[in-house]
Amino acid sequence: MKQVWPGVYRHTDSAHVYVVGGPEGSVLVNIGDGSVLDALPEGLPPVMAVLLTHHHRDTAAGAARAVQLGIPVYAPEGERASLEHPEPYLRQADQPNNYEARPRTWTVPAAVNTRPLREYHTHRFGALAFTVRPTPGPTPAAVSLLLDLPGARLAFTGDLLYAPGQVSRLAATQWTYHGAEGVPGTVLSLLDLADQHPDLVLPAHGEPMPSSALGDTAKALMGLLHLRRHNTRLLELREKPYVELRPWLLWNRTSVAHSYVLRSRSGHALLIDYGYDFCFGQPSATDAESRRPWLYTLPTLMARHGVRQIDAVIPTHFHDDHVAGIPLLREAYGAEVWVPENVSDVLAHPERYRLPCLWFEPVPADRRLPLGQPLHWEEFVITPHELTGHTRYACALLVEADGERALFGGDQYADGDGLGMPYTYPNLFREGDYVRSAELYRQLQPDLILGGHTGPVEPTAEHFDRLLARGQELQRLHQALQPHTTRLIIHAEPITVECGQPVTLTIENPTDSEFSGEVRVSGEAGPAGRHPVQVPTHAVRTLTFQPCGPAGSRIHFELRGPPGEPGQHTHATIRPNKTGDTHDR
Repeated sequence: MKQVWPGVYRHTDSAHVYVVGGPEGSVLVNIGDGSVLDALPEGLPPVMAVLLTHHHRDTAAGAARAVQLGIPVYAPEGERASLEHPEPYLRQADQPNNYEARPRTWTVPAAVNTRPLREYHTHRFGALAFTVRPTPGPTPAAVSLLLDLPGARLAFTGDLLYAPGQVSRLAATQWTYHGAEGVPGTVLSLLDLADQHPDLVLPAHGEPMPSSALGDTAKALMGLLHLRRHNTRLLELREKPYVELRPWLLWNRTSVAHSYVLRSRSGHALLIDYGYDFCFGQPSATDAESRRPWLYTLPTLMARHGVRQIDAVIPTHFHDDHVAGIPLLREAYGAEVWVPENVSDVLAHPERYRLPCLWFEPVPADRRLPLGQPLHWEEFVITPHELTGHTRYACALLVEADGERALFGGDQYADGDGLGMPYTYPNLFREGDYVRSAELYRQLQPDLILGGHTGPVEPTAEHFDRLLARGQELQRLHQALQPHTTRLIIHAEPITVECGQPVTLTIENPTDSEFSGEVRVSGEAGPAGRHPVQVPTHAVRTLTFQPCGPAGSRIHFELRGPPGEPGQHTHATIRPNKTGDTHDR
């Protein structure tokens, strides 16, 4: 075992393992094949924790042994699933017609119970304080760890780089079948890490390096990035991520979806939406490793645009590309989360809903905003309005500032002309939603319309006319193209319950005709039955049930209308109760 810095030792097996000694105990950065546990220097304090930079087998395979010895293992949040449940990832490598480009054969062979390494958080183990920096590249969810010791800041970088101008494995940077997402990810990570000014870079493979190796390697990778024609504007966007649309309004052009900044004269800021900041490319999967937020451009916002403090963020709706970064924003910058009242429950309790694009963790509101009521913040007036269409739980934010009215509509409208209607049926779309939103836009008369995936639109009277005409045509086509029963909407909440807890079945009739039919209930979680139901025009009816059965059993709902018409279906599932899987019939 070699000392690489006073109190820091390196053991080498399948990867370098760094042993950091502290007065209360030692910490291992990565663990390789686990042989380090038999080779610890004599007199070193006992190991308190293992910190993993990423999940690859050569750095993490020995973690299972550490857990068996009672040593807690910490891993990046997005890497924990493949460490705790490696078998599905290993099987994926053997699937036919497999388009997953990430090297699943590098997954650890044995499951490991882990604790989370929260990004941007400083984790303390006695006197040792490790700060977690997101550094995607070798994997989408990889991290580097910064440790300040007397006289030096050390950066434990995992497989982010191997040597000045080299990475450990280029194959690991391919996250999609035709992509090279990890290359721009590595470049951005290297440059961000260089901005943290480490004195010594300690990789999982390769020799210790000065901090200049970070910039050298980023520069070397740009040739491959341009040859691959992947994200060739990367450095330009990193230099200038924000576009000033007005003196008081900035647009983050690197994010997916668009994020906007209201900048007050006092230097305080309020963000509208904050999903995936500086999105350089993502894997095609939608698990936590593949959908990872970070706070990449915020230092630039504060350093170059006169922002002293981020007071709050308001999401237009609940989709992950609009909210994924909000929990980190709250933790790292102290920003409050202000949520329109019609969006607050789905953000705070995503587990209750069967909807697309739900974020993995709850985002509770610090402040709920009543619809239609103006909010005064700094020199701005902000009024949320219900805006259904693209999704049910969404709002438009009317912002009045400097004599202008700007309307932030999230994903309600799309395309370059701002007239596209990206309705999505699983988002509980109703056939008249786009008529209502067109009428709202005409009523509010904004000078500027800002969307989640489109450029700014300065609407004319003709624009509002076309919105309404297109919404009416969309409604007409839905009336003409399907029978009455399938124009209704049914949904059950919560989608999972403990045995005996209530489930509410909601039946919505957005049509001009009364509905008469029945709800048929079946499934192991029953009780089975037939329930007549009538729903007047443009009305809602609810039925409440208390299903009970073993964990995993379901109560199924079928809405039937006139004989021969197709019905509607949904269900709820029984989850284990807090005392185990027991139930009473």
